[in-house]
Order: sequence, then C-alpha cells, then structure tokens
Amino acid sequence: MITFAALLYSLLLFAAYPVTVLAEKVQQVLIVANAEDAPYQKTIAEFKAQLTSQLNVSYRELFLSQIENKSAAIRDHQPDLIFALGTASTELVKQHTSDIPIVSTMAIKNNLIEQTDNITGVGILYPLTTQFQWIKRFFPTKTKVAILYNPQENEQTIKSARGIAQQTGLELFAIPVESPRHLPFALEQLANNIDVLLAIPDEIAMSSKTVKAVLLASFRNKVPFVGLSDSWVKSGALYALSWDYHDLGQQCAIQSAKLLNGALMQQIPMEYPRKVSYTINEKIADHMNIRIPDNLRQKAKKIFN
Repeated sequence: MITFAALLYSLLLFAAYPVTVLAEKVQQVLIVANAEDAPYQKTIAEFKAQLTSQLNVSYRELFLSQIENKSAAIRDHQPDLIFALGTASTELVKQHTSDIPIVSTMAIKNNLIEQTDNITGVGILYPLTTQFQWIKRFFPTKTKVAILYNPQENEQTIKSARGIAQQTGLELFAIPVESPRHLPFALEQLANNIDVLLAIPDEIAMSSKTVKAVLLASFRNKVPFVGLSDSWVKSGALYALSWDYHDLGQQCAIQSAKLLNGALMQQIPMEYPRKVSYTINEKIADHMNIRIPDNLRQKAKKIFN
C-alpha cells in the first residue's frame, strides 16, 4: 500500500524534473489538381506518402473538373500549404492567395512557378539544354533542328536556343509564326532539309488548335517531331520527354516539408524532374524509317504502336 508520504515524495521528485510534452501541430495541406486522371492520382499518392512520413499532415483534395465555383472553393480554405497540380490549378491558386506557400508541378509553363514570390515546385518543361542532349541521343547523325515560334512570345527563348544548340553541335532553324494564318507557310519549311522538329510551349505555333496541322506536316515530310507530352506522342510525335509521376510527388513533398518546417520560399528554388523519362511512337518511327537505338527502346516509359 502506498503511503501518503511516499506519494508526496513521488510528486516532488516529478516536479524536480519537469517534462513538457507538446502535441505536434497538424499541418493543413490543400491539394488542388486539374483532374482525377491516373497521372494526377499517382503524383498525389506519392506526395502524401512522402510528406506524411515526415510530418503530421491533414489533407483536403479539390479537383477542378468537379468544382463549379472554383474561386470560392479556394477562398474557403486557409491551409498551411497548397499543392497545385496542372497549369489551370496553379493559375487558380495564384489568383487567390499571395501569402500561403504553393508548391506546383505538372504545369506546362515554368514561368507560372518562376514569377511569383509565394510559389515554388517542380517545373516539367525541361530546359533546352536537356532537350537538345536527348535529340543527340535519339538522332546521333542529325544536326538540323527546327522550332516553330511566335516572336512576341518566344523571341528570348529562341535567342537562348541558338547558343545552346551551337554548344550541343546542332544547327537551329527558328521559323516564326506570327499568327495562325502564317502556319501553313511555316510548315512548308519542313521540306527544306530539316532533320528534326522540336516543340516548345507557344500559344500560336504549338496550341491545341494548331497541333494537328503540325503533326500532319511532320508525318507527310517524314520529319520526326519531338512533342511536349505523352499525349502528343500518342497522337503522332516520334517521342517526347516525360516524367516519373511517383518521383514528381516525392520531389514536391520534400520541398513542401522544408516549407512547413519554416524554410523561406527563397531558399526553395524551382527544380526540374530528378528522373527524365520518355515515350516513343514506334509506328511513326517505322513510317519515317528511323531506327531507335535499342538502349533507348528498352528504357522508354511507354511505347505506342
């Protein structure tokens, strides 16, 4: 039986060595994605798994394809961090918060990440240095690379591309497309000894309204077209650099954990995907009599037949 004196002694001893136990704060993360398609789901699942392994986090998911009043849906939440997936999602959350940290990925335009103080993430538009290096891998003997571009949007990009191409041992043919009505003339240039056509994001030359015409010209002239994404390859581009969605999620989670642990946004610069993957259209390669090296075929994320 414990005596009163013994109990009092235990309490005094405990008081002499105080232990403060603080409940770990539950971090609130809002996930905003363009849709519920498999690439988004894979990225979100890996993001949550990686971040949960480091912090106590509560998640709320919003999919733009299911939201009628998108603006209200964003305003109604005040999370500690927003994870935005896709161009539309990133643009939306940028419009409705200037102080909540945003980590973005799967947005086709890197400048969505680069031009705002409260946003970072993983830009999926690979730099031209990477694009040209992979062109050399796919086409070791080809040197003449064409890019269709709107001067008002991509003049600076083309200036940079010229220097990078030269350093990589390639010759750049920049073909201006100032409006959709100039596209047919621009596509005629593909018959002038062009080896490869490389797509860059461009509202005029490479939009959803012009891509079919570009793919058809590539097919007819047997000029391999390097697309912007897997869907472009499925539609007729020879190949496109792609992404490992699981790794994208992990990479974004690592950035998010740093921000939630108190790091400043300026300390977490935009990154590019750690793993470069790619998809190939074998039917297009056969049509153009292009032999894709075996080592590239074996490591492709997907081959469309």
